Amino acid sequence: MPTKNPYAFLDQAEGIAPLMPQARRLIELRRILASVLPESLAGWSSIANVKQGKLIVFAVNGAVATKLRLMSPALLKQLSQRGTEVTGLEVRVQPTVSSTQLPEKSAKISSMAAANLANLCEQLPDSELKSVVSQFARRHRP
Repeated sequence: MPTKNPYAFLDQAEGIAPLMPQARRLIELRRILASVLPESLAGWSSIANVKQGKLIVFAVNGAVATKLRLMSPALLKQLSQRGTEVTGLEVRVQPTVSSTQLPEKSAKISSMAAANLANLCEQLPDSELKSVVSQFARRHRP
């Protein structure tokens, strides 16, 4: 069976066809924005919409949003040079919900460091510090 263009399939479906020009425009703007943004920002922002010539961009946090706002005149100039009809840039913070949990932190020390901590424990008077250092040393013995 011959491969069909996914755009052709979507153009035929009732109800979806009127949305296709806007979807195509957003896909193209996403591609252009990713090429003009520094790599460090491109992965932390996304295009939300275009309304009345204003490009609405979501940033994952306030720091990224601030950087995008500072860069907006240069970004608008670069977008204009690439033939887009964007007259303004609005940046909104939209945190992403991460389904993956951050790995639990665990300290890694060498066996020599663990032995030195054990020696230190022998020299410390009985205290909370001694018990904490002792636990840490025991946990990291080979």
